[in-house]
Amino acid sequence: MQIQNYNIDFERAVLSAIIYEPETIEDILQFGLTKEDFYHPFHQKLFGALEYLYEHSAIEEGIVKEHMGKAFDEVQMLDVLAALPITNIVFYAEKIQEYARVRHFKQLGHQILQGVEQKNSLSDTLHLVHEELEKIEEGSRDLFKIVSLADVEASEAEFICKSWLPFPKSAVSMVTAGGGVGKSFLLLQAAMRMVRDEKLKVFMWLSEDPLSLSKFRFEMISKQILETDTAIFRNNLHISGADSETIHFLEESRVGVTVNSKFYQFKRALKGYDVIILDPLIAMFGADENNNAHARKFVNLFTRWATKEGKTIIFIHHGTKNSSQSRGASAFVDAVRLVYRVEHIKNEAGEISEDENRFILLDKDNNGAKKYLGSSKVKRQVFPRKKNVIEIEYE
Repeated sequence: MQIQNYNIDFERAVLSAIIYEPETIEDILQFGLTKEDFYHPFHQKLFGALEYLYEHSAIEEGIVKEHMGKAFDEVQMLDVLAALPITNIVFYAEKIQEYARVRHFKQLGHQILQGVEQKNSLSDTLHLVHEELEKIEEGSRDLFKIVSLADVEASEAEFICKSWLPFPKSAVSMVTAGGGVGKSFLLLQAAMRMVRDEKLKVFMWLSEDPLSLSKFRFEMISKQILETDTAIFRNNLHISGADSETIHFLEESRVGVTVNSKFYQFKRALKGYDVIILDPLIAMFGADENNNAHARKFVNLFTRWATKEGKTIIFIHHGTKNSSQSRGASAFVDAVRLVYRVEHIKNEAGEISEDENRFILLDKDNNGAKKYLGSSKVKRQVFPRKKNVIEIEYE
């Protein structure tokens, strides 16, 4: 049974409605219909012309003809003008889009079969499928809506872990520090607080640390800082470590920068988690870390994911050499909503004065974390306090 993948009458009806009532094109454009959604070549060109003329001139038959020039077809135009009038233009636009998706998937299926016949690798075929699915998600009208501000209900940004280290919900944040400062320790404790206090489900990829080391740190924090039974974390705190092969979600090659198909598999695997913490960012990047366009493309992958599925995503990022400032392209910082910087606490002589505590500095705050943090610079206990040792001298 062959599935119908176009309807010329629907296309003519929509175009005719726009010509007779030009203001209806606003509903169509807000819905997300594009000229590529039309099947008939003349209908594609006509819709493109109507869209342009609505913005820059006027929609009248004579002006349309003049604007389209040689692309104008008198016979096809008469068929459009003779179409039956419609009242619910968005219904017909939705049907046109559905047909366009069917055609697109048929084309994709053909490409997959062609790849199989040419004995392309399975990873290449999967990459093609995931890439096309992602394009469909990005183009979804559910992700991009234009509404009147008067119809929007006002509310402040939501945060998790508000009482200790607040992070904006459904957004991407970053924690940066130099080597050996304790950022992984800090985020492990934050994750444990999210699970214990807010019953969130958290995944951490601590890609530089073996699982055994992370488990040691976890038990130390649980017993000596949080004073909490480790059993309460079993179902909602999961990790991967250096034992798992790191994935470059963005890859640079001769054809440019592309998204690794494993990114889409990664997203599906973590569908059930509320919070995702990735350490370090650079291990999963795979492109030029000093290139702002590459950095923005990378972070935008996670921003769309966070927005679409309500994930709170936190990157741990290395500072520049001998510094806690974020390394690499400035777009890494520009593209996220919040940035914390972690620093040692030092005395006037520049010596570390508090082994267990760290200063947390709020370097970027787009969503209002300072309201919950209390200040742009706070002190937090990261490591267990060292026990005082009393030396006994025997004669």
